[in-house]
Amino acid sequence: MSLWTEIRDAGEYFLTGTMYDPGKRRRQERDQRDMINAQMKAYQEQTNLAQQQLNEAREQTNAQKRRVEEKQIRSLRRNQRAQYNQGFLGAGNPASGDMDTKLGG
Repeated sequence: MSLWTEIRDAGEYFLTGTMYDPGKRRRQERDQRDMINAQMKAYQEQTNLAQQQLNEAREQTNAQKRRVEEKQIRSLRRNQRAQYNQGFLGAGNPASGDMDTKLGG
């Protein structure tokens, strides 16, 4: 606080008769500053909490996508194995026209 503020406050006391408290303005400024700092801290905490919740939601979404992709991959592998196994075991397509299915024929 400046010297002029102190002089003004003293003049107000002299003219109005209200009690002059030299630390009153400083306390008010400190209280206001503390209130602003508390609001900023609460805002930061809320922002961090919201960010954490968004990250958790993203992680869950990504985990679900991975599960679906893994299921699709397993299904594709299973289908490919089934196709190859049928071909190797002779249970697949019938023999073509130029091949005779009878032995010795």
